Amino acid sequence: TGLFTPDLAFEAIVKKQMQKLKEPCLKCVDMVVSELTSTIRKCSGKLSQYPHLREEMERIVTTYIREREGRTKDQVMLLIDIELAYMNTNHEDFIGFA
Repeated sequence: TGLFTPDLAFEAIVKKQMQKLKEPCLKCVDMVVSELTSTIRKCSGKLSQYPHLREEMERIVTTYIREREGRTKDQVMLLIDIELAYMNTNHEDFIGFA
């Protein structure tokens, strides 16, 4: 394969390191949701003369974002699990490509 280490050892090391990506990825999703929620609040401030419309708009959009948050986290975890399932060391972008 062109690697200096045995394949099994390499896969064990890489999988261990990739497992560490899960927490920062989920944290990133949380930060994006937080930023979107903050932006919604700032934008809804423009509707201050229509308090009911502002509250309803803020509630609907925030609810939609919260619903998508769970699905986004599931997709991120699925992507990491897919990456863990198969390591393509034969790809030309890989450093050890023969």
